[in-house]
Amino acid sequence: MGNEVPSDKLALSPLEALSRENPAQLMAQLRAFWPQVREALKAGHTLRVIHERLNLAGVPISYKLLSLYRGRIERRKKAPADTVPAATPSAPRSPISAPPAFDLIANLRAQEQKRKGWPFPSGPPDESKLF
Repeated sequence: MGNEVPSDKLALSPLEALSRENPAQLMAQLRAFWPQVREALKAGHTLRVIHERLNLAGVPISYKLLSLYRGRIERRKKAPADTVPAATPSAPRSPISAPPAFDLIANLRAQEQKRKGWPFPSGPPDESKLF
């Protein structure tokens, strides 16, 4: 019975050991600390002070990269969810109440209306008037 290993000295499974390690990617390390970073920002601390504290906590990040990652994280929080709401079927509109469709060649048509008064000679060109 002397061969038993105490429960606190049991070998961890590889997944348990992995969950206790810091992530290899810097962004993942920052995301782990992000709730505390956000609270510090709300409390009025500067990003410069937060940068120093992150370095002391073992997150080796430059100030410039911290600023860049902060923007990425904040934009991701503000972005709408990837889920697309289901479109609600609507009753078909009558042609009278539908807004006019965008006419891609409206400008061309307007110019043609202005040119209707131009006198174009019919038939082949007069060669005596050419060079």
